[in-house]
Amino acid sequence: MKELFRYKNQIYNQVDLIKTLEKLGIRNGDIIYIHSEIYNFGIPLLPIEELLKAIIECFLEVIGKNGTLVMPTFTYSFCNNEIYNKLKSKCTVGALNEFFRVQKEVKRTNDPIFSCAIKGGKEELFLKETTSCFGKNSVYDELTKNNAKAILFGGEHLGFTYFHYIEEKAKISYRYHKTFKGNIVDENGIETYKEIDFFCRDLTKEHNIINQEKVFDVLSSKKLLRKASFSGAKIVSFDIKKIYKFLFDKLIKNENYLLFPK
Repeated sequence: MKELFRYKNQIYNQVDLIKTLEKLGIRNGDIIYIHSEIYNFGIPLLPIEELLKAIIECFLEVIGKNGTLVMPTFTYSFCNNEIYNKLKSKCTVGALNEFFRVQKEVKRTNDPIFSCAIKGGKEELFLKETTSCFGKNSVYDELTKNNAKAILFGGEHLGFTYFHYIEEKAKISYRYHKTFKGNIVDENGIETYKEIDFFCRDLTKEHNIINQEKVFDVLSSKKLLRKASFSGAKIVSFDIKKIYKFLFDKLIKNENYLLFPK
């Protein structure tokens, strides 16, 4: 097994990571959705590409062939008036995610703003066409319907885009649907036109930014999160459907529940 990181004169290897993931409740056959920041863990003990490969091997080992690995590979292409090229448009949300998306047998969604890279036994669930980034048939919709688990790999308060799916479902008023238009180049080099709705934050309204630290603290207090230390950082895992139900109910009663206080 390969050594991954050094932190405070202790070395952490693949076995340690696999055991930590199992401790967090990740099992064979699971669908896992990962936000990551690998440089929080300590000093890398492998060249970067070998390190990234070794980490992904651990995820795939734990979930097995019947499991499915999902990672965000957001490009915001249509927001920037750019063509979304499924093979060439680079991910903007982390080195691990960008490395994963270009690996053999990994597929990428058609969302020209919030794309995800997928590999595994249930990958077809996440490759459906959708007209909304956070709506029906979106990755977030399928994660919820199929009892997926989320992993924050490298910290308790990494940005978690899934919250916007809950906001859309609760029909909060400080966001609105905006249609973005542009062209997509698929895996075969074929270019097509697409329109997609993005449930955007209303920039004319104040105090409408999610206070993720507060939200995760509340979820932790309700024992809806599982946490474990690995090397120099935390890994957090939780059941997406449970988080959805808890926060949706809160938003129905108070649509400002997720936000920084006024």
